[in-house]
Amino acid sequence: MKKIIIGAVVFLSAAMFTTASAQLRVNTSNNVDAQPKWGQGVSDYVEYYYLPDIDAYYFVPRKQFIYQKDGHWAFSSSLPADSKNFDLRSGNKVVVNQAGAYRYNAQHKIRYAGGSGVEAKSSVKASAKKAKRSSDKYGG
Repeated sequence: MKKIIIGAVVFLSAAMFTTASAQLRVNTSNNVDAQPKWGQGVSDYVEYYYLPDIDAYYFVPRKQFIYQKDGHWAFSSSLPADSKNFDLRSGNKVVVNQAGAYRYNAQHKIRYAGGSGVEAKSSVKASAKKAKRSSDKYGG
């Protein structure tokens, strides 16, 4: 009888731990309110938008654009002067949920080809779906 009670206590403890863990995942996988108006509606969670037309990034948590300036990465609340007329609403956007996404710029430039081609135009929704699946799978 003692073994049954101990077994039941261990089982119930494990069940409570698993439930609490699942609840935490749900609460951390959404940042729609933090996303800029020009990017909303693409995905529930976005860390970076890659803007292939101007080869720049937007980092959602800090509300910063990231772009190359004099061979270094610049961080700013606004676009660089040479891109100030870029239309963020209609321009191509790619969701990149990867820490330090701008460090992988060489790969992104090749993959999304400056916004031209079918892959770049459809990449926002495809990347958003992939990011959502990854977020659901890993709880982030």
